[in-house]
Amino acid sequence: MVQPLSTFQQGGGYVSRMRRLLIAGLTVVLAAGACTPPSGSAGGDAGGEAGGEATPAGDVPIEKVVFIVKENRTFDNLFGRLPGADGVTSGRTSDGSKITLKRAPDIYAHDIGHDFISGLVVVNGGEMNGFDRIPGGRYLDGYTQYRRADIPAYWKYAQRFVLGERMFSSMYGPTIPEHMYTVAASASRVVSNKLTPEDGRGLYCEDKRERFHRLAHHPKLMAWERKLRLARIRALFREISACLDVRTIFPELEKIGVSWNYYGNPEQFHNPLLAIDEIRNTERWDNVIDPERFLADAKAGDLPQVSYLLPPAKFNDHPHPGRSLCVGENWTIKQVNAVMSGPDWAHTAIFITWDDFGGIYDHVPPPQVDDLGFGPRVPLIVISPWAKSGHISDTTFEFSSFLALQERLFGVDPLTARDKNANDMFDLFDFDQEPLDPLILEPRPEMMVDGKPLCKGLPAS
Repeated sequence: MVQPLSTFQQGGGYVSRMRRLLIAGLTVVLAAGACTPPSGSAGGDAGGEAGGEATPAGDVPIEKVVFIVKENRTFDNLFGRLPGADGVTSGRTSDGSKITLKRAPDIYAHDIGHDFISGLVVVNGGEMNGFDRIPGGRYLDGYTQYRRADIPAYWKYAQRFVLGERMFSSMYGPTIPEHMYTVAASASRVVSNKLTPEDGRGLYCEDKRERFHRLAHHPKLMAWERKLRLARIRALFREISACLDVRTIFPELEKIGVSWNYYGNPEQFHNPLLAIDEIRNTERWDNVIDPERFLADAKAGDLPQVSYLLPPAKFNDHPHPGRSLCVGENWTIKQVNAVMSGPDWAHTAIFITWDDFGGIYDHVPPPQVDDLGFGPRVPLIVISPWAKSGHISDTTFEFSSFLALQERLFGVDPLTARDKNANDMFDLFDFDQEPLDPLILEPRPEMMVDGKPLCKGLPAS
């Protein structure tokens, strides 16, 4: 058993921390949807340069931490134009052309490929020029990005609090295994969403017909990924049951008396706990509760020590026909406002990220830490009274960093090599600063069109 917060990772090593966290609890809210040649062995140091001075004992005021993980956006898509950030306004296509990133629509006309193979194709061994070669990519809709006026709340949060510009998806894709990394730092080598039957309900462990693709091991796999030997990679796909024997963080938290809830629709496709045997087929399933309860619990200060929040599909920011990013941003504003207006704001940190690249352009090659990822870069916003105001962090993170944070706070052993090597996000805070005030924002006005919510004054596509 590791000691709580006795150490935290900096780069590839550890620095002593002259403190002990006096913490009442941790709230982790997950509102979930380029290879550079490796410098070490597969599964090696997944961290970047984590910073932070040693904090005196008792000086860490965070008692609850909230992670909101949404769907399918890249850093360049949301923040490529934000001043001071590592973003671009043009991208490269597979024929070497340089094209301007067009203004992104509130609602995309069609989905764009973001499965595991598509992730490899866009990265293209670190060239980051394959976004026109994936399903739906030939229309170049992935070469798009937003302005401040399009997503004003996300930009206000990023500029008032912390923006992470080196947050990477844990895998090349897609959604379900990415979400598993947020609770398990592993997806048991699953590289697909569920296979047949495509009934849209996400039954997983409840339906023995449902399957995943698992990627078998091969000593040349990482080289094949860099060189896009796609036929050889697909030949390693194996069909397995869509009910996995995966260790999550939750039993480890229970052993030390830490309470948790997963606020998520129990039949929603994106809910990874549906596919994890130790949750779905045990009494722990009682901890999976209606996401609508989150607002009331946050306002009342009744969130458990660890909470995950999965947004309903229509609010998850997925670039998909009929789904408005403005409406999704409004949903996020309401969740953040609930925490900020509740009694626990002074002791809370909120993390917002997106689960995979969604087929949308980003220019930064992800480190190849093993034969599953990292995948393309996604945004990270950190909101807290103790966040370094206006800071843009270049520390390398991935979804396993959420587990690394919990493990160091509570003294829990890492589950996998990924969370063992992940940076734990403590360098994003300054516990000596004057605490920042809440930033209560107003959602933009909405209306219903053909039974779907849209923001007023915005084009439908």
